[in-house]
Amino acid sequence: MTNKAEALNQIAQFEAHYQYDSTYMRDLLEHSPEGFAKFNNFLPLARHHEKLSSNDYWVAKLAAMQVADCGECLQLNVRMAIEAGINKDLIQIALRGGDALPADLRDVYHYAKSVAANVPVNEDLRDRIAARFDKGALLEFGIAIATATVFPGIKRALGTAKTCSLVDIEV
Repeated sequence: MTNKAEALNQIAQFEAHYQYDSTYMRDLLEHSPEGFAKFNNFLPLARHHEKLSSNDYWVAKLAAMQVADCGECLQLNVRMAIEAGINKDLIQIALRGGDALPADLRDVYHYAKSVAANVPVNEDLRDRIAARFDKGALLEFGIAIATATVFPGIKRALGTAKTCSLVDIEV
């Protein structure tokens, strides 16, 4: 693990770059240094995708984040998607419910929303997803969807998460 000063500097750089309040990370570093070290080791998993295209990954991530948190963490992921080169129109369509996405991405969006919400995936949708993606890609969807819940979960536990009624998402 990096030392405390280095960690605080990395947090400050992250906040400045993404215009995101990372107070919960500083709290974790201060009150649970071992927890912070493990959290820091978790971050690469939360960004992992090698089989999924960037569009598939980010549409799934944004859909899952809408289920897990529709506020600050969603805004952060929008900024990250833009930084990754995702078309702003695709992002805006995803934020509006995904129905106007191209068919392949619309399937990804609705699949990710269903998985994130822990509701049964429509059988036809599941068949289309299974026909298009191999097991490795499905596992990456699982990682993207599951990790989307971690950050807002920590913030909710601290009582610092905001709801979408308080945060206007900018693309």
